[in-house]
Amino acid sequence: MMSATVMKGVCAVVGCGPGLGGSAAVKFAREGFAIAAFNRTPDTFAPTAEKLDALGATYAFFPLDCTDAASVPKTFAEAAETLGGSIDVLIYNAGGGGFGKGIMDIDPDAFRKSIDASCTGAFLCTQAVIPGMLASSGVGDGRFKKRGTIIYTGATAAVRGGAKMAQFACGKFALRGLSQSVAREFQPRGIHAVHVRIDAMLDIPQTRDRMPHQYEAGELGSTDDIADTYYALYQQSPLGLSNEIDIRPFQEKWSC
Repeated sequence: MMSATVMKGVCAVVGCGPGLGGSAAVKFAREGFAIAAFNRTPDTFAPTAEKLDALGATYAFFPLDCTDAASVPKTFAEAAETLGGSIDVLIYNAGGGGFGKGIMDIDPDAFRKSIDASCTGAFLCTQAVIPGMLASSGVGDGRFKKRGTIIYTGATAAVRGGAKMAQFACGKFALRGLSQSVAREFQPRGIHAVHVRIDAMLDIPQTRDRMPHQYEAGELGSTDDIADTYYALYQQSPLGLSNEIDIRPFQEKWSC
């Protein structure tokens, strides 16, 4: 753990809604980061904004379609200017969805949009933050400096497709490949890329209402606890990095 030398800067959260994205924003803000929150609309960010206000956190919200190649670099540049520094941590938490339809029932446009949200957006956001990370002085002892952290929120579907899961799984498979490629290309230059495979449904209001028995049985993952793990990944030393982890609540039946 990089305790005494932990850098505090700007943490960008893409997909900063009331679930894991919001929990990650609150966790990193509590640890001293300024938060750049990106979402399609401000409505879903409002609950997180209330929590950040209660902390007295520095943050700014930016509406963003993360699949728009023209908008992403401009919006990230605006965020860096607004918050007074380049992005030190990127958490890509956007997802394409797409459950429950068989191969013959999936609309091709919906299929493309799902993959774009899961992976193309992650690619564009990664391109937007890497130059600033490489230019940073970094932190760490000795010869090795950590210049930035990129965390991609994945799923069990990143390693295992399923019936009526093609639309979702293809995007998550692609995201995992992106994370591995970023790690191999940029880790020697100080950028830590990690794919987090969440093997559970998350405890958010709509899931809890839909799955009360799973909630009572402790089978829904806590977004706050997962956010703590994200911060622990950020803290990892350059000489002991995780490039992929899987997370599940203690009662979850292992899916992969």
